[in-house]
Amino acid sequence: MKHRGAVPLEQRLVYVQVVEGLLEHGLRGSVSPRLKHRLRQAGIDLDRPLLPGYPVLLWGKCLDVIVEETLPGLPREEAFRQLAERHVQGYGRTVVGRAVYGVMRLLGPRRLVQRLPQTLRATDNYTEVELTEQGPTTYAMRMNSRVDAPGYAEALFESLLRLGGAESPRVARIHEDADSTTYQLTWTER
Repeated sequence: MKHRGAVPLEQRLVYVQVVEGLLEHGLRGSVSPRLKHRLRQAGIDLDRPLLPGYPVLLWGKCLDVIVEETLPGLPREEAFRQLAERHVQGYGRTVVGRAVYGVMRLLGPRRLVQRLPQTLRATDNYTEVELTEQGPTTYAMRMNSRVDAPGYAEALFESLLRLGGAESPRVARIHEDADSTTYQLTWTER
């Protein structure tokens, strides 16, 4: 794994295109005045231009608020899964996302997975990814972070695999410790 230097948690930033993808595109038509108010309280003011980056801890709080406000009553994991799918769709409507997804559609699932380290590195200032091929349609992917949103990362990666042409993508968290998560990514060829 190429190291950019360990970025302390309090200095980790999520870049604007990630925030824009969800808040301005993925949630289009679903941002109530109450959600807008709660996001402002958390640190994202939708009445002002988005900042170039947001602290990852703040972004995690915002994801919780968004799930509470837009998907109430659903089990937490199902709500985060649905939010992740909307996030992937919304990100595809950003300038950066349209370009990235155009390439992903051409790559096919295997090459898409092999490019995930670079793709994810462009979304924040801290992510490092290590891939281990376990078979032609199976990879272990270790990330130097944890997401406190059950089902969110899994659904996000499944959506990206579908975008790359994967049939029946399945992503499962297979290991987690204080500062990393390992997922298994599998699919069938079309």
